[in-house]
Amino acid sequence: MINKADNNLEEKETTDNIMKISSIEKRELITLKDRFNVLLLNVMENNDFDLSIIYPKTSNLDELYEQINYLKKCLDSFRPLNKSQLKNLQEAFDVEYTYESNRIEGNTLTLMETDLVINKGITVNGKSMQEHLEAINHQYTINLIREFVDKDIEFNKDSLLKIHSLILQSIDHENAGFYRRDRVRISGSRHVCPNPLTVPRLMEEYFLYYQENKDTLHPVSLAANMHEKLVTIHPFIDGNGRTARLVMNLILLKNGYPITILASDKNKRLDYYNSLEQAKISTKRDVSIDYNDEFKKLIADYVKDWLFKYLNMFTASINDESKDKGYYFYKKIEPYL
Repeated sequence: MINKADNNLEEKETTDNIMKISSIEKRELITLKDRFNVLLLNVMENNDFDLSIIYPKTSNLDELYEQINYLKKCLDSFRPLNKSQLKNLQEAFDVEYTYESNRIEGNTLTLMETDLVINKGITVNGKSMQEHLEAINHQYTINLIREFVDKDIEFNKDSLLKIHSLILQSIDHENAGFYRRDRVRISGSRHVCPNPLTVPRLMEEYFLYYQENKDTLHPVSLAANMHEKLVTIHPFIDGNGRTARLVMNLILLKNGYPITILASDKNKRLDYYNSLEQAKISTKRDVSIDYNDEFKKLIADYVKDWLFKYLNMFTASINDESKDKGYYFYKKIEPYL
């Protein structure tokens, strides 16, 4: 699978994304960047700028979305993006995304081993063939969702089943790309998955919900809802979690956000599972109603943190292409320089 979106920051760029600044702002930007670079060299050394000073943690969803909106505006002010830097970022973050998402589901490949399997085609001793295939398939599927964004392909049943089919490719041929036909239980969960006979109807409601809300809900809220609703329905025999996280990121990419990676370490994974469990138990399979504020906060916090990461990566660029970029970012942090 060829990545069709190397020119994008893991999203579809439009003219509206690219911020135009005046000649006065360009002169101001030069001064701001000089002060920022001095701060990096003399005070921060190798550390990133701590954006949490400006955008502190909040439990209020509306405030959190306001922070995310401005962080995205800052990110947009760095567009169009440097292609070589973008390619390097995508390669590094894709490995991390594959590692973290598969580790949540129990894959034991380390981050370095995941890189060797994906980028070097190396077989790791002591690891199962399925674990190798899970890494390879996940990378292919990241490329697929970028292709969907690049070609403006609608998110619907067909695109969802293509995502799931790649996730289980060569692992479970019988069930890859098909809704489940059996009852399932989720180990350690009180949630009772819907009867397989009801899955097609529930999935029709799922896609109807997307169509009715894709242009009105905040994109980060929509991405979280589509993630949670998919795992609540649990339409597949396996691969529901990885597919749901890919759907979440597809929606983020379609709305100009970078890929967001959920952490797999024990405490973070428990927070993720617990917030999903709370949403699933409360929802009672009614996909038309949102009961998942805690889960939406968790996802929004992750989106915010990854916007921090991307912004810090682009502020470190000193090539000629970046000289007129980042005005809104530097203007926002001016009081801290």
